[in-house]
Amino acid sequence: MSNLSESLQLLLMKYRFNNIYYSESEKNMKKYMVSFTFLIIVVLSGCTSNPVYNDNYYANVHTEFHTLHPGDWKVVPNTSIQWYQEFRLPMSGFENFDYAGVMVYYLNQYEAWEALPSTRIFWTDDDVVYSDELWFSHNLEFLYLDYRNTIPGAASPPKDPIRIKAIYFDDAFYNSVEFKSLDLLNYEEVKSHLNLKD
Repeated sequence: MSNLSESLQLLLMKYRFNNIYYSESEKNMKKYMVSFTFLIIVVLSGCTSNPVYNDNYYANVHTEFHTLHPGDWKVVPNTSIQWYQEFRLPMSGFENFDYAGVMVYYLNQYEAWEALPSTRIFWTDDDVVYSDELWFSHNLEFLYLDYRNTIPGAASPPKDPIRIKAIYFDDAFYNSVEFKSLDLLNYEEVKSHLNLKD
């Protein structure tokens, strides 16, 4: 017990000794350093990324239908297995496509809307694997639909028309809680939520 009390007494004497021999400017410097460190911690803790989702919004949603006709495919330069078609983006209702989004679906062989991108894998009778792929992209003026077919020696664009549905939406919808919870691959869910017409 005496060892413990002696240790406490030594600790108190050391504390008093240190505080007695610090000058006023050194004591002030300690206060400033502690305050500055606290301020840095507060500022850095506020720099975390916390996205803000909008619960109440008016979404500007616009739907367009397109048909990819067999004769309208253009060959992508420097390739023999990829083609594209382009459609001008709707300008009414959208000020800037930097702040808009696009969802694209195509009508598949089962008459169901399927989300793009889409990849199908095939095997030939000689066990050669190939694929055909359909995907989209856009810039500030055009929606691009690209198709790639990797069948050996017989790559060609689709021989039948393909129906496309492009759904354009503004950033109010993109920043909404509903968008974050929506399964964009499930067309029926998207259709129901946005009240889309086929």
